[in-house]
Amino acid sequence: CRQLRAEMNLPPAERVPLLAAGDPAFVAAAAPLLQALARLAEVRVLDDAAFDAATAQTPVVVQQGSRFALQVRIDVAAEQARLAKEITRLEAEIGKAGAKLDNPSFVQRAPAAVVAQERARLEAFRQTLGRLRDQASRLRSSP
Repeated sequence: CRQLRAEMNLPPAERVPLLAAGDPAFVAAAAPLLQALARLAEVRVLDDAAFDAATAQTPVVVQQGSRFALQVRIDVAAEQARLAKEITRLEAEIGKAGAKLDNPSFVQRAPAAVVAQERARLEAFRQTLGRLRDQASRLRSSP
């Protein structure tokens, strides 16, 4: 649940419902512990179809065959604006890092560790950009 809270930028004190799909006996047995440790409003066990419908725009965590998602209402327009701003920032960072690595002088003169670090940063930016574009796409296609 910490991972979900972090992805969704939820304050630790905010109590939200947890949606779960998987082994109903396991989830029911774990529900009181999950609710207390993760400060959840409730734990709702759903069948696979209901879970998929309820979590179409939500990050889902899979653990040993069970799926979990926090049920959070979002302002779609505000989230789209936030994602667009972050995508623009990442595109600029990718441009800067790419320009550095495309500069033969930088690659030849900089220590190998610095060049490797810049390549790693570039790859991390690209991966994050891909995730954000996917999120933005899902928001655009939402009902």
